[in-house]
Amino acid sequence: MSGQVDVRKLWDAVNATLHEGAINRPLWEAARTVVPLVIEEESGTLVLGMPTNRMDLAGHLETRVNKARLQEIVQAKLGRRLDLRVIEGDTIEAYQRAAEREKLRAASTEAAHLKAQEVWTAAASWDALNEQILMSHTQLESRRFVTSRVKFMVRCVRMTADAEDRIREREPGKEDFHERQLARTLEKIAGLTDSPVVVVTLEYLRYRSSRKPRS
Repeated sequence: MSGQVDVRKLWDAVNATLHEGAINRPLWEAARTVVPLVIEEESGTLVLGMPTNRMDLAGHLETRVNKARLQEIVQAKLGRRLDLRVIEGDTIEAYQRAAEREKLRAASTEAAHLKAQEVWTAAASWDALNEQILMSHTQLESRRFVTSRVKFMVRCVRMTADAEDRIREREPGKEDFHERQLARTLEKIAGLTDSPVVVVTLEYLRYRSSRKPRS
């Protein structure tokens, strides 16, 4: 964390230099009230703790102009630039609690990101299937004839069943999602063939049933 740096002496020097500049009483009061806690070496951040009953002052340390001024002074005193972060509470225990909350938030965010990535991967697979069906339809000749449309529907039903097996195997545990995507695909086939979706779904279920091994 702060290593060999005495953060309290550093902040005392920051306060002294701050008062040498232009008058800014709200900033002066906030800087005088806040307590320097640690320097996080990994993030390059000086963590400042504000007493809970004075958190209304924290905003004066976080405006773009005031924060830049404080960073300039810290850099001049320390020889390197640090970010500044204000937390509620002016003790090391308060910092540790804030750090633990941050870890939990980061873990939650990462979990949400991974979940979204999983959904995106599965959605991309279903989207690819729908693109393939649409491309096949553009290449369909004599689509004005009902026999051609029925043959196309049968081909798409089989294509969908095969793709569904592969997608579900790669992305298990997403039953509701896959069911919604399957319904969307069957609706697309119905629209392309001018068929009731119930007819397409019935053909789909019949085809899947015919592939099951008989006992």
